[in-house]
Amino acid sequence: MLGVVLCADFGERDVFGVPLALRAALSLQAAGVERVLVLCAERPGWLSDDRLKIPAEIAAQWPAGGALVVADGAVVDAKAMRALSAASGEARVHEGLEIVCARTDRAGSKLEELGRGAELPPGGVALFGRTKSELARCENALMLSLRKPQDGWVSRSINRHLSLAVTRRLVRTGLRPNQVSGAILLVGLASGVCAALFGPMGLAVGAVLFQAQSVLDGCDGELSRLTFRGSRAGEWLDTVGDDLTNYSFFTGAALGLRALGAPSIVWMGGLVGVAIGVIASGIEYRYLVSIGSGDLLKYPLGFGEDPEKPVSPSLSQRVLGAFRPMFKRDFFAFATMLAAIAGPAALSAALVAFSIGAAATLSAVIASEVRRARA
Repeated sequence: MLGVVLCADFGERDVFGVPLALRAALSLQAAGVERVLVLCAERPGWLSDDRLKIPAEIAAQWPAGGALVVADGAVVDAKAMRALSAASGEARVHEGLEIVCARTDRAGSKLEELGRGAELPPGGVALFGRTKSELARCENALMLSLRKPQDGWVSRSINRHLSLAVTRRLVRTGLRPNQVSGAILLVGLASGVCAALFGPMGLAVGAVLFQAQSVLDGCDGELSRLTFRGSRAGEWLDTVGDDLTNYSFFTGAALGLRALGAPSIVWMGGLVGVAIGVIASGIEYRYLVSIGSGDLLKYPLGFGEDPEKPVSPSLSQRVLGAFRPMFKRDFFAFATMLAAIAGPAALSAALVAFSIGAAATLSAVIASEVRRARA
């Protein structure tokens, strides 16, 4: 499929630091087009942007045979382009009487020449951003599109609201997602240091930093999607940063509780849980390397929201799937913070729960490895 960007009067205007025409081209690229034609009078500077990996060239019209066309001044995302690409035959997305984007098999140079055709719901962001008020509306729509269907309870209710507010400000600073990931990791490591060294107050402050890292953890991914700067290195930074934060805080919590006289079964159990978690992470990382990804969500645990969830799960898989939301990172970080604020006894219970969760995860990882070895 061919991608086409109309760029006459509004292409250089930007949303979150990305010119509208470049955003359209990058969305088409993310949707899987093989090359992009830019219909404009002069070669725009953004055409040499390093984020654009597919061939892009200036043209006077697009040829027949199948094209996704984005109007001048339109703000579109990859989800809208994929929905349009999947449409059968000719299709349009309208705003009022104007076509925002279209899928067509006919040659042309102007969207209005195509007529209305079959109209599709956007299935993503597909709006005009030609005026100041329209650009503000497009920014809001892009921010809302960053919410994920796999967000847990706490993310939907608390974390995502906070991370989006932070990301809205970060995106105007020029910071890269990987730089933000590094800063977020420092917050996570600090949580373990505080928990280990500064007594009851340090445990509470460390848990608050642990929760803060969970909130901020969404910002690097949100920033990468807004600015099209996602990368394999970024995936690994996010995955490893989350794990290092988990192991740092719970190691610190175990040592901090030990200093306060907690029973050895609690703090030693916590350290064992950290060791079990490290082993599970190592196995998961080996699989991710083998498939060329750094996204931990692609590891097939076999239950819950899983890329290879079985059609007929076993009883144990159904039970684990039912309890998995309680061990999603957003919920567990928030619950751990509340436990630490309540006092060392409650945090001890959270540490035990962490160790149980680590053991359950390792058992699921081993079962997954066995299934795939047999297959």
